[in-house]
Amino acid sequence: MPSTFYPDATSEAEMQNAVMVSLARLQGGGPSPAEYEYVFRRNGERVGVAGVSGGLDWCIREEGHWEDIHSLDFTHPQSLRCLLEEKSALGSTEDDFSFLRRIVHALLSAAGSGVRSRHDVRYVALTTQDALAGAGVPANAHHVLDSLEGYLLLAILQIPPGNQVTSSTTSTT
Repeated sequence: MPSTFYPDATSEAEMQNAVMVSLARLQGGGPSPAEYEYVFRRNGERVGVAGVSGGLDWCIREEGHWEDIHSLDFTHPQSLRCLLEEKSALGSTEDDFSFLRRIVHALLSAAGSGVRSRHDVRYVALTTQDALAGAGVPANAHHVLDSLEGYLLLAILQIPPGNQVTSSTTSTT
C-alpha cells in the first residue's frame, strides 16, 4: 500500500499536491542487502523514482520481547543526493534536511505497509554525519537525529505486533 508525501509540510490538506509513494519492487535480502525501488505518483502520473539499498538487519530481544529491525542504507552521500534530485519534481520548497527526513519516512512507510508480525518490527533509515555533509546538508542539522549502533537515524517507523501499517504521517518530529 502506498504512503502519502505532502511536498509542503504545512499544507497536508491539499490533496492535489500529494505524492503517493509506492514500493514498486523489493529484491534480495537474506545474506545480500535488499534492493528497494519506489515510484512517486501525483494524480496517477509518475513524477519520480528512487532506488535504495537495504542496510543491516537486526533481531533483538529486550525485556522479553523480540523486535525485527530492517534498515535502508543512506550512508553514502550519493544515495542522499539522488533523493534531493527528486525534490523539485515532487514540488518541495523546504530545506534539504527537512525534505530528506520527510521523504525517507514516506519510503519507510511504503516499505512497512502490509507488514504483519507476532512481534515488533521497526524500519529505520541509517545515515552518517559524513554522508549528510557529502550531500551538502548543513552540519548544524545533524544534532537532532537519534542514533543506533553508531549510525544516525534519519527516520524511524514502528510497527506494533499484529498490527498492519495502512497509513502513516510523514512527520518525524
